[in-house]
Amino acid sequence: MSEIRKKSIKATFWIYLGFLIGALNTYFLTHKNWFTVDQNGLTRSMIEISQLVFAFSTFGVTSYLFKFFPYYSDNLPPKKNDILGIALIVSLIGFFFTAGGLFLIEPIIVKKFSTNSILLVEYFYWIIPMAFFVLLFNILESYSYGFQKGVITSLLKETILRIYTLILILLKIFNYIDFKSFIIFFSFQYLFIVIFLAIHLKLNNQLWLTLKPSVVTKKFRRKIIAIMSLTFLTIIVSVLRQSIDGIVLAAKQSLGKVGIFGLASYMVSILQVPFRSIVAITIPLLSRAWKDKNLIEVERIYKRTSINMLGFSLFVFFCVWLNFENTIVLFNINLDYLEGKWVFFLLGMVTIIEVGTGVNSQIIGTSTYWRFELWSSLLLTIMIIPLSYYLTISYGILGPAIANLFSFTIYNSIRYFFLLKKFNMQPFSMKTLELLIIATLSYAIAYFATRNLEGITAILSSLGIFCTLYISLFYWRNISPDVKQVMLSITNRFRKK
Repeated sequence: MSEIRKKSIKATFWIYLGFLIGALNTYFLTHKNWFTVDQNGLTRSMIEISQLVFAFSTFGVTSYLFKFFPYYSDNLPPKKNDILGIALIVSLIGFFFTAGGLFLIEPIIVKKFSTNSILLVEYFYWIIPMAFFVLLFNILESYSYGFQKGVITSLLKETILRIYTLILILLKIFNYIDFKSFIIFFSFQYLFIVIFLAIHLKLNNQLWLTLKPSVVTKKFRRKIIAIMSLTFLTIIVSVLRQSIDGIVLAAKQSLGKVGIFGLASYMVSILQVPFRSIVAITIPLLSRAWKDKNLIEVERIYKRTSINMLGFSLFVFFCVWLNFENTIVLFNINLDYLEGKWVFFLLGMVTIIEVGTGVNSQIIGTSTYWRFELWSSLLLTIMIIPLSYYLTISYGILGPAIANLFSFTIYNSIRYFFLLKKFNMQPFSMKTLELLIIATLSYAIAYFATRNLEGITAILSSLGIFCTLYISLFYWRNISPDVKQVMLSITNRFRKK
């Protein structure tokens, strides 16, 4: 577990640094003087649709890369390792068909979005180069997981990418470029980190590209085709359920609503930082543990990731929830974004449920029961798409958030009981209950002690009280062995110095 702890701390550092930069980007994009709500909504919609194009283009190669990487690396010399070559060929064919399909459905796109989201229609085709480089990066990222490069990919995706966006925003604010140029450069943001990651792998002699089928490919070709075919559907439904909120809001409400929903979603994404960093580290370890039939290691990863991620998510959620309104008013953010307060609350609950159940999706996905992950993901999408559509019509911007909460609660319950029944594994303990009590109690004391304050005084006071109580009780009750080990390590270093 120490390997996961060390690498996840490094990855989390880069991700949080990226979120600090992302927070600055979000501030500029939501400030009432620099970007309109619709312009911010356009950037959000472009990201979500490009992710959807990427999903339809992969043909399942990302799952193939991290699941079969140990078999290729253990049985082939580097120059005969064709795993990356296969992934690139298959995904490029997929992108060709997907991009062609976009041109064919142009009349439908114009009809659906021209009334409420004219900017999206105007800049729609800049999504194609954006999606292409998103695809290339995800392939290289999945390939890099085999070399346990989760830290460097987190640095690129979470930090460097946001620095690039920050530069573009500043160029727009200071009138060095207009909004059209901003969107064009914005669509090429993934190109930069694709080049960086490829160079990094090449310099470390880890970028091998051959198109000649190897003995491993020939031996496992039926399993490879099967996992690509089924996980292709998994990736599509996964990305579709993530993108559907913005697409429905753009079609039925406006790009402005997409921007408001996007701000709430960004704040919620801060809760997911430990999850994103730990997933990047645990996927190759889980793949190896299943290959070696080491169920004890799988269960240990399951339990420890659950309590660690739940602790981080609860901490960040209550820090934001205590100061949502005060922060928007204090920093001159467009007051339209206050509408996203309860969106943040509902999506926050979704994330706490998702990360609190640990890496259950990754455990199932890297096991021999990976088909179950496909069918459970398909069930989630079947629930969330119609719910999001009809609830958006009925409840506006709250509709997608309600749909997410309902669907993800059922989805995670299914995964929880599946692992409990098949492997007698479950991530919770009495420490989980203690943690929930500590978080709720710390929030209640901080809220009632500062509810009559306003502005910066309210923000600093509520954060001070909550953080002091939460961290002290968390450490005193030894909620997470990993956190205590980190604190002891830091304390010992200071003592030695």
